Amino acid sequence: MEQQARRSLAHEAEAAIRRLRGVSAVRVDLGEDGAVSRVHVLASAERSPKMIVADVVATLAAQFGASVEPGQVRVAGLRPGQPESAPSSQRSRLKFVGLTVSRLRSSAEVRVQLEHDGLVYEGAASGPSAASRLLELVGQATLRAVEIYLRADQLFLVQTATIVQAASHQVALLVVSWLGPEEETLSGSAVVRGEPREAMVHAALDAVNRTVLGLGAP
Repeated sequence: MEQQARRSLAHEAEAAIRRLRGVSAVRVDLGEDGAVSRVHVLASAERSPKMIVADVVATLAAQFGASVEPGQVRVAGLRPGQPESAPSSQRSRLKFVGLTVSRLRSSAEVRVQLEHDGLVYEGAASGPSAASRLLELVGQATLRAVEIYLRADQLFLVQTATIVQAASHQVALLVVSWLGPEEETLSGSAVVRGEPREAMVHAALDAVNRTVLGLGAP
């Protein structure tokens, strides 16, 4: 019964926030005490993140008696000119379908293709072709494809992309900054079962699936 009440609170709060002007999608996380612990919002470019945060805080206080600090609200913005509607269902996660690497002298271009509901989203990144930088380019291209899927710009910044040894396995590890109103550090990993670059794509998706790709999920 308690768990059902908590789910109801989260869903009702999400419905209320979704009615705010400029809000395209939202997810409300509850803490162990049943109180609102974090709110993730995908918003249009017509209103500033600061205004959206203020509206969310006020709505939760007025309608649910919930005391939420501005720092608990994370807002990701859509690109100017993009429609406000976010992907209707994000429970089905993005699927990795393609990776290409093109080299010209000392430069390289990486393109990563992700698929969702029959649509393909391609991200690209270019830079030095040195092996030490190539994995970083793969991470950047993957995250760019995610941004295109979310209809957003400059949400992510790769901090580290590397292969580490864990017992008898090699593991692709990606650390990324999510550039919301307050920067948040995310990380993802994937066991290398074949090509390290493909493992890095999966590591990048692992880093963002639990947060950004959960926006708007029922």
